[in-house]
Amino acid sequence: MPSDQSTWLIAVPNDGEAEGLSQELHSKLSQQSKFTGLAQFEIPSFKTGTLDSLIALSEDIPKQDIAFTATVAKTVDTLRSLLNNDPAKLAQHILIDENSVDDYLSKGWRWDEGRYNVQKGLREIVDSLSKDLTSIDNAMKAKLNNYNLVKGSLTQLQRKKLWAFLFLRATNELI
Repeated sequence: MPSDQSTWLIAVPNDGEAEGLSQELHSKLSQQSKFTGLAQFEIPSFKTGTLDSLIALSEDIPKQDIAFTATVAKTVDTLRSLLNNDPAKLAQHILIDENSVDDYLSKGWRWDEGRYNVQKGLREIVDSLSKDLTSIDNAMKAKLNNYNLVKGSLTQLQRKKLWAFLFLRATNELI
């Protein structure tokens, strides 16, 4: 069963047989308590390549999906812990182009052809996405590491200041 933060993507062929499917899906899903709405995505036509390359991709993509999901979940968990589990603050920081994830997906998502050119093969697009995610993950790790270093330095300075204060106080009491 999906979590409260799940978004389902359903692929439907864009031909004459799918005409009433959107209304039918909407009527059936709207009976669910957590249903927020349907949105249509325009997915470009990709260069598929050979059957062998598609089979290889079908084996690699689930692994990539697990890695992508883990990176996003780790980033959100890190933000959640830094923001003391405050859902309002978390919602302010989990934005895509200044929109919530749901709004971005339902109203603003477009395939970025400048970044992920559909004239490239699917393997190159998947590799590019993977490289981008690795770069994001590394940047987040570096930022978290810097944050922890600064936080540790601050804690150490506060301890030194407290010990200096206590030492001066004890010295003043002796004098």
